[in-house]
Amino acid sequence: MELIGKIEEIRELSQRTATFSVREFVLEVENQNNSQWNEHILMQTTNNNCALLDNFSVGQAVKVQFDIRGRRWKGNDGTERVFNTLSAWRIEAVADAQTTTQAAAQQPAASQPYQAAPQQPVSQASESAAGGQTNAPVDDLPF
Repeated sequence: MELIGKIEEIRELSQRTATFSVREFVLEVENQNNSQWNEHILMQTTNNNCALLDNFSVGQAVKVQFDIRGRRWKGNDGTERVFNTLSAWRIEAVADAQTTTQAAAQQPAASQPYQAAPQQPVSQASESAAGGQTNAPVDDLPF
């Protein structure tokens, strides 16, 4: 699986056992419906893949390829829980869409090609504004 987002946090390496290390990071993924509700996804790298995060910094846009891992755990009191982890195995830098949009907006207007918006005839515009009724006054002046 893969996700594209911005690195929000990179945590320190955690040596769990002599042969197992984990490094977690938080990826902010844009919510297409409402940017106020972006997703904040906790992901991890393990062992040799922990070094993947050394090449990235907070705020950088990345594409992360990962596997979903799940396991059961039974507590001393007999309750059983299921845990899921998102284990990243490849992280690549991507162009930040917001930065690209801002750069295009900062270009001088003369360098951008002019495209006129499609015009609606005045009589149709008056009918649309009046809800399709034809008794609205029609402005036929050329200016």
